[in-house]
Formats: sequence, structure tokens, C-alpha cells
Amino acid sequence: MSYQEKENIINIFSSLLITTIYALIIYQKHLNGQFDLTEDFATWGVIFLIFIGVSIVARIIIYIIFHIINTIALQKEEEAVSDERDKLIKLKATRNSYHVYTAGFTLAIIALAIGMPIYWIFIAFVICGVLSEIVDNVSQIYYNRKGI
Repeated sequence: MSYQEKENIINIFSSLLITTIYALIIYQKHLNGQFDLTEDFATWGVIFLIFIGVSIVARIIIYIIFHIINTIALQKEEEAVSDERDKLIKLKATRNSYHVYTAGFTLAIIALAIGMPIYWIFIAFVICGVLSEIVDNVSQIYYNRKGI
């Protein structure tokens, strides 16, 4: 398995893990009555900003652990070499990711237009973001194996 494939798999699992844990914590706080997510939209903004910071810090820690374990397992340090093929793969994967996010955003707006509660749009943004990131990483793995 190539270094890029390992990194993409770590990205998928870290994205799912971080988002799931954070969502469960926020949901528990909502159930305990610490804040009302159905009416207080300023709280949603704070939750998103905190999520961004937590996600960045958690990913940095996960990447450091990944590199340490990878180096120990291989008994040497692998370098991420990027050539024109890798750039083309990332470009195509990013395109796929944007399509998924745009479709999700459009569905969220349609749901809002047909009368869904406004807090569902925030939930849809998180789900679309996670799905688009997974599509990006899965696309990179696919294109790497396909040999584009």
C-alpha cells in the first residue's frame, strides 16, 4: 500500500471519528439542556467555530501519531513524493468532492424551502462536509489504484 493510500485511509477514519465524537458530545449537551439547538442559531455558529479548532488540533495529533507508527513499522521514513500524476489525481478527487458538497448544499436549501426546521440546514452542512471529504479521499485511493 502506498503512502498516499495510507494517508487517505487515515483521513477517512479521522474525519469520521472526530465528527462522530464531537456530534455526540454536542447532542448530549443539548439533551441535558445546556443549550437549545432548535432555536438558538448563534450557538450553532459557536459550535461550528469550536468544531473547526478541535478538528484541526485532533488531525495534527492523528497525523503525528500516524507518521511515528508508519516510520516505526517500516524502519525508515517514507517521503510523500508528488508528481504531475498525483496532482491530477488530487484535482479529480477535489472535483468529485465539490460535486458532493454542492449536491448536499442544494438538498439542504430545498429542504429548507419545503418547510424543514432551520436547524436541519446546519446538520446537513456537517453531513455534506464529512461526505465530501470521504468522497475526496476515496476518489484519491481509487484513482491511485486505477493508475490515472
